[in-house]
Amino acid sequence: MTFKVISRFVVFWICCAPIHLFAQQKELISRLYTMKDGLPDQLVNSVMQDSHGFIWVATSSGLSKFDGMRFTTYRNNPSSTNSLRSNQVSSVLEDKMGRIWIGHPQGLDLFDPRTERFYFHWPDSGSKINSFDVSTLRERRDGKIWICTTQGVYLAEPESLNIEKFPQIPRETADIGETDDCSVDA
Repeated sequence: MTFKVISRFVVFWICCAPIHLFAQQKELISRLYTMKDGLPDQLVNSVMQDSHGFIWVATSSGLSKFDGMRFTTYRNNPSSTNSLRSNQVSSVLEDKMGRIWIGHPQGLDLFDPRTERFYFHWPDSGSKINSFDVSTLRERRDGKIWICTTQGVYLAEPESLNIEKFPQIPRETADIGETDDCSVDA
């Protein structure tokens, strides 16, 4: 056989061979994680994957970070200022700066995964209202964060950590999801 004939055969075979012969099949594996694996509770309220690939799981018994192998759980420690204020975590969200916002019955905590520090609690301990019960956190396109509570809807500016109450949400600025109802997970 000549070089031309062999090269034509190779080109014909490459062009006409089924593509699936070359594609690698990846088998999806699902696994159920339970308390035996380190999850603090079976009741999961919210799940979020951060920009580093970690999975954050909000449960009724604390906040867990899953690295693909094991869970690290953060819980309330009354004798420490570097802990959650409540174990009943309802919502979790990562902002554009990589910080984790955590909603619970006592309000809101802010966690920096780089330093492993809880450094902002809202409302602060001097607040006259002792419960804000944050149920939902949503990020707007501009990076501001909607905070839905039993006391109303608030908007947080992540850079300044300024939080303001909204008496009502205008439909054109809501951007919470498909509706302006905080109870809807979108």
